[in-house]
Amino acid sequence: MNENFLNGDVNLVRRLKENDKPAFELIFNRFSKKLYCFTLSYVHSQAESEEIIQNVFIALWENRDMLSEAFPIKNYLYKITINHIYNYYKHQLVRRRYAKHMKIEGTDEDHEAVQGIFANDLGEIVDKIIGELPLRQQLIFKLSRTEGLCHAEIAQRLGLSVRSVENQIYRAVKYIREKLNKESILTQ
Repeated sequence: MNENFLNGDVNLVRRLKENDKPAFELIFNRFSKKLYCFTLSYVHSQAESEEIIQNVFIALWENRDMLSEAFPIKNYLYKITINHIYNYYKHQLVRRRYAKHMKIEGTDEDHEAVQGIFANDLGEIVDKIIGELPLRQQLIFKLSRTEGLCHAEIAQRLGLSVRSVENQIYRAVKYIREKLNKESILTQ
């Protein structure tokens, strides 16, 4: 491998460990599309793949101080991505087992009723949490999740940079997750 390329990676990791946001952006811009395509080849869902990649970069940022300059950033990102894909499949398996159990224990109507109640309750909780976000963040999050607009479309519509949109969505998702974890919804 090219020594200059490796030195560049070491420099990027150093900068990232020093909370350098432009270094994070460089890493994101260099690897996000490749990681997305890699994830999509396993998950086969654009929305799930996007969420996994978002979580990968959240994990990168949150754990930046634990990075080793001796370990190539590309390898680290792929390892995180594989772990997130594994967790996705593990979660899917739990959901299938639960659905199978509900079919054995009760009728399909019972299962649908329970799922409907859970979905409505969770939807109400998430809507309430979204309502706690700053107005601009609410708007950006809803455009992304409800209307299904990509970051570039949202940025163009609101006259913002794509990076601002990404930051707002990142903050909204992080806040929602934290609130749901406090409510013990995601940890069950």
